[in-house]
Amino acid sequence: MLLKIERLLIFCLLCGFAPSLSAANLYLTEVAPFAFVKESKEGKGAYDGINVRIANELRKRSGVPLQLLIVPSARHVVMFPADKEAYSISQAENFSEQEGLILSEVTQFPILVVAQRGAVMKNYDDLITLSADRGIGMMRRLSYGTFGQDERVRKVEINTLENGMRMLEAGRISGIVGSQPAILAAAERNSSSHLLGPSLVISYGSHVMRVRPEFAASAHSKILSSTLLAMKNDGSIARILDDFLKDPRTGLLPAK
Repeated sequence: MLLKIERLLIFCLLCGFAPSLSAANLYLTEVAPFAFVKESKEGKGAYDGINVRIANELRKRSGVPLQLLIVPSARHVVMFPADKEAYSISQAENFSEQEGLILSEVTQFPILVVAQRGAVMKNYDDLITLSADRGIGMMRRLSYGTFGQDERVRKVEINTLENGMRMLEAGRISGIVGSQPAILAAAERNSSSHLLGPSLVISYGSHVMRVRPEFAASAHSKILSSTLLAMKNDGSIARILDDFLKDPRTGLLPAK
């Protein structure tokens, strides 16, 4: 009787009745130019962006099933730590090691402070002086290296870079800090690129791929880590970046 049951189970597996391998969630923050809705000619929006394309290439080359979940930053920082078997591509300082272990660096961009056109900001002392007026807009939860702890720089919390750009245009803040591609994309979306004046690079920030600690030693995590390294070494990630950065009108610079 037991032998018949075993044969039946084998038959079911061969006939395709085995449950399909479920995909692990990969969280991306919805912020241009990394992940954003791109309108098509038909009017239907589809997600595109640097991290979306990297994630799609990673899924294809690794063979690891990944389900992209593209959410606002406030939801990303809550949903990823609550999801046991999950990954995240986001700014390195978004999460602690207890929330997610880093598998690999994905890209790196300059972090800069941008002031209104006509402002004087040639060095860090000028930045301190500029901030004393109305403050520098800074995204919550992000410290940008030692910048966040520098009490000489007056800071104002902003929810999104787009909101920060509106505050800068209205004269409510003296400058705004963020990664170079994200600031320029926010200015483009707000039609306020003409507003941007002098900028100062204060550090470099990385987008990294993290995994929930409970899943860090899995075979899939190791495959994803090695595949990302191969993509970086063979120039695949650089080519994806070039698709977004090659247009000189954007003012964006390639990642380091």
